[in-house]
Order: sequence, then structure tokens, then C-alpha cells
Amino acid sequence: MRALSLGLATAVLACGCSPEERSDVAYDDRFGDATKMDVYLPGDDGHRHPGVLLVHGGGWSAGKRTDFAWAASRLARSGYVAATIDYRLVPEGTFPHAPQDVACALAFLRLHAGDYRLDPQRVVMMGYSAGGHLVGLVALAHDDPGLAPDCVAAQADGAPSAPQGVISAAGPMDLRTMSGQSAVQSFVGGTIDRVPERWDEASPAHFVHPGEPPFLFIQGQADWLVDPAQMRAMRDAMRAAGNDAELLELVGGGHLLNPDPALDGLDLQTIYDTPEAWTAIGDFLVRTVGKP
Repeated sequence: MRALSLGLATAVLACGCSPEERSDVAYDDRFGDATKMDVYLPGDDGHRHPGVLLVHGGGWSAGKRTDFAWAASRLARSGYVAATIDYRLVPEGTFPHAPQDVACALAFLRLHAGDYRLDPQRVVMMGYSAGGHLVGLVALAHDDPGLAPDCVAAQADGAPSAPQGVISAAGPMDLRTMSGQSAVQSFVGGTIDRVPERWDEASPAHFVHPGEPPFLFIQGQADWLVDPAQMRAMRDAMRAAGNDAELLELVGGGHLLNPDPALDGLDLQTIYDTPEAWTAIGDFLVRTVGKP
């Protein structure tokens, strides 16, 4: 069965269909350009398609939705509805605002599924670095009152619900182990000594329970910014609670420098850019939300 899944994944991600792009879609009108998304659609074949919501990195204080345009286009060419989003950045995006924005974007996409030929019951969230942290937090703490978004889409969509799967690459899972980093302190809104409860609430590892959606973690073994031990610990905690969690570790891979076969060495690229990662992503999508 796993061989069949990998075969389907290879076929899915090899499709060359031209996507349709809908840009500057506001998922929360209150914050202007900070809360917009670009949606990439596969060809109209009369069917609803599974979707992927992509969340960029940048230390919670930088980055933009176009950073993931290439990935969204690639997914749409493969038959997935792909949306890449902006969210409020620090200081406006200080916890819990950034994860609330991500949750709002998920609610908006599901609420307007008919406009995008999307199956709202087959949506995976995918993020890199800070984005990998945010998708993990939203998936695991979606029903926590302190993280509930108050946007129009979230209120209209009813009770918040988790995505059908999560792909987190180089995403911090336990911010409490990074309490000395100034960027993390700025995002959380204070030091761990001053606001320890916020460090718990901002850490996906704090919310692991049985019945969580499947997770795929992707991590470079030489990541100098996010300790690979975080991903291993999170995978083990998820599995111990009875959840589906897998970890792809790339030997020699870092946070931004990763193996490039074309150069026979390292290149300035994210974990997502590697062929190994895309094989794992394709496999995960087929297993969790099905072939488009």
C-alpha cells in the first residue's frame, strides 16, 4: 500500500496542468494587506479538489505570501487548490494574533470552498519555519478559547476545526526551549520569566492529545536555528498519544542551506525545495486527503 501511495504521489506532483490564480483575496478585511491570500486553482473539471493552505516563514516578523507562490503553483498544477497567505507580523502579529490570522484564513477558505472548487473536508496546512510553527499550533489548539479567531469567516463557519493534515518544515514545536532568542520573545510578547503561561500557550507541544490530525515533519539535521531534537520529540509525543506522525530528516540539511543534486553540494534553499521533501509531501497528501 505504501508503494502504491508513493507511486500516486509521484504521478500527482508530475502533472503539468496550468493553474488559475486569484490574487489579493481578503480573508479578514479589518487588517488590510496584512490578511490577504492568493489562491491557485487547478483546471475546472467539474469536481471539488483537496486543498493546501501555505504559511510562510520569517521569524514571525518578516516574509510574505509570494514566498510560497512557486509551491502553490506547483500544487495547483498537480490538482490541488493551493492558497498562500499573509498574516500580521510582529509587532502587530504578536501572540496570539498571528495564529488567529492563520485560523481565520483556514475558516475563510472552507467557508468559500464553492468559489474555489475546494472540498472543505480535505484541507492540509503546510508551513515553513515560523509558518511551520503556526500551522502546528493552529491544528493542535484550534479549539482553545485563547486562540479562537474573531473574524467574520470564523464566526460564520461555526465551531473551529482542525485541518485534515499538517506539514511542518523546520517549525519550532516547543518555544519554551528557545526562550533565550530575542525573536521568539518578541513573538510571544515577553520573556519566559515574565509571562510563562504565554510560552505554554504559544507552543504546539503543549497541546498534544489523542485524536490529532496526521503530521509530517521535515527537518535538516544540521539546522542551526531550530534544533532537530524538537521535531524528534514532537513526533514521539504525537505517536505516544496515538496519533499519526512522521519525520523526514535530511542529512546535511540546514535551515536555509540544503543539498542540491544539480550543484553536487549545498544551495541557498529551504527544506521544501529538495526532491526528497516533495516526494514525502506528495505521499502525505495522497494518504491524508487523497488524489485530486
